[in-house]
Amino acid sequence: MNKKTLLISTFLILFFGSSFLNFSTLKHTQSLEMVEQQFQTGLTDLKNKILDYHTLAHQAASSPTYLAQLQEAHLATRLSFKKIEFLLEYLDHPSIKKELNGAPLPTVEKKVPEVRIIEPIGLQVLDEIVFGEAPLAEKEEIERLTELLVKGFSSIYNYQYNIPINHRHIFESIRFELIRIVSLGVTGFDTPGSGNAIPEAIVAMGSIEGAFQAYYPIVEKKDAELAERIVSNFAEAIEYLRVHNDFDSFDRMHFLVDYVNPLFKDILAAHRITGIEMIHEVNNMPQPINYKAEHIFDEDLLNPSFYAGFNLDEAAELKRVALGKLLFFDPVLSGNHERACASCHKPELGFTDGQRTSLAANGKGHILRNSPTIINSVFAEKYFYDLREEFLERQMKHVVLDALEFDTDFFEIVEKLEKSQEYRQLFEEAYPKYSISKWSISNALSAYVASLTAFNSPFDQYVKGDKTAISPAAIRGFNLFMGKGACATCHFAPTFSGLVPPRYRESESEVLGIPATPDTLRPTLDKDLGRAANAVPLDETQFYVHSFKTPTIRNIALTAPYMHNGVYRTLEEVMDFYNKGGGAGMGLDVPYQTLPDAPLNLTKSEIADMISFMETLTDTTGLTTMPKVLPKFDQEGQWNKRVIGGTY
Repeated sequence: MNKKTLLISTFLILFFGSSFLNFSTLKHTQSLEMVEQQFQTGLTDLKNKILDYHTLAHQAASSPTYLAQLQEAHLATRLSFKKIEFLLEYLDHPSIKKELNGAPLPTVEKKVPEVRIIEPIGLQVLDEIVFGEAPLAEKEEIERLTELLVKGFSSIYNYQYNIPINHRHIFESIRFELIRIVSLGVTGFDTPGSGNAIPEAIVAMGSIEGAFQAYYPIVEKKDAELAERIVSNFAEAIEYLRVHNDFDSFDRMHFLVDYVNPLFKDILAAHRITGIEMIHEVNNMPQPINYKAEHIFDEDLLNPSFYAGFNLDEAAELKRVALGKLLFFDPVLSGNHERACASCHKPELGFTDGQRTSLAANGKGHILRNSPTIINSVFAEKYFYDLREEFLERQMKHVVLDALEFDTDFFEIVEKLEKSQEYRQLFEEAYPKYSISKWSISNALSAYVASLTAFNSPFDQYVKGDKTAISPAAIRGFNLFMGKGACATCHFAPTFSGLVPPRYRESESEVLGIPATPDTLRPTLDKDLGRAANAVPLDETQFYVHSFKTPTIRNIALTAPYMHNGVYRTLEEVMDFYNKGGGAGMGLDVPYQTLPDAPLNLTKSEIADMISFMETLTDTTGLTTMPKVLPKFDQEGQWNKRVIGGTY
């Protein structure tokens, strides 16, 4: 047994016991059994930690050291959770979110015929209270929450202890945990009160390292250099976390570029050479993540076809995208033939319109909100600022029927398009089994919008290896954005929007307390009720009042003014708003504000660095071209004979 094998043998003996000492005969089955043992041991440990926490919470708080003991029990429980989080979350995310570690915000029960509010419980809620301003004053609430924690985890434990796990689950859950660590862990999302993000990241990294170590001999036999590189990167990443454990000064860019991204790529390579099947080989259902992506910021990490609801890779979709592009720029879709989609989504402005709130159809008024960018807009669970639409294809109907936007209906649009020989031909080619219809029009437009994806900004180039792509100021800004500035707890990587990692199936909205005017001395709250007034019955709750979808900040340098009402003209104004603690921090009455109302205490130079980072997210390459030839539909209802489709 060589030195390297001896070291790994020693590690596994310490971690799992001595039953698998003979690695020369190690098989896939034994590797899986090791991880199962790790998981089951971790489940039992977490169960005991929760019970201890619950017992302590119910004791009398008479001792002068009681609070310290309570906080210590909380941290110990969270660290125990982090040891097995990678599999807990992978195997049953809904239960973990609902019972164990969901965000400390109320939600509503989905797919029920009434508004059923789910009050937040679990470790994140406790983290805020136990490390809050007066935890002992909320002792009864702590007792209640730990009691619910015991009850909720009991069901999780009984289900997951004997749940079948296969080899694919191990590799996939390791890679998902890497995304989770860099996007939710070291950003502080998971630790809103304690700030114990770095120690938790150490434990989480150690746990997935342990899972990989079980497969090390198999990978080493296939590619010794790869196996050693993974082990070395894990060790160096954990050591870096241990040494650089201050939350505010932690270099998240270095951690991402030099450790997490290489591990994300190499674990994929290890998965491949083991011969273990991958999800696309056993499941034909579209997935939000392209598992074959090599980096967390790869252009193809997220699958637009999953969000759009149709396969954009099919050959027919190229014709539909081209047709949708023509329709997008054609004012024939509007009732007065003067407004196109591109009228409010201008390519040169990152597909926004530069208005505080968008102009109405007659040009004499404004609609309620402004036009958000549609670049990367496909990557969402729901659409519009108020999240009122679940399907990309159905966005079009809202615009068509709105009297302040297109002010028409699909019967009229279909009638006009059918008069055009050129359009009839294009629809026949793109939709050979369908006529020109509400669906085919909406689908073509959706295909075009879904094609507008961009993940090759200077920032993306930097994190994928080009060390000259961005400035030191932008790097500092990224670290602030992901850390002290707390921006990444709402604007999640890699979309930097409310699309929640690592599953990327849920879009969040936030209550920020956005003011009606930029006046910081006498602020007044904007009257737009947002999500609470979106005509979706399940959203008609108090905590969604003034709640708006968290938009992407990609291309933010092009998309001023900012916020749904365009109240801020510059990024400096936006950062000042956040630095003050949002509307509540400015003194406004915002009872359900999801943004912490405490000042961020960012300096002017720190704000300047953060803006430098945000400006590196600009990328519209290949997206801003317009059709060179468009048909013209005159006021007499006649088409000209110009050929459409041409060169773009």
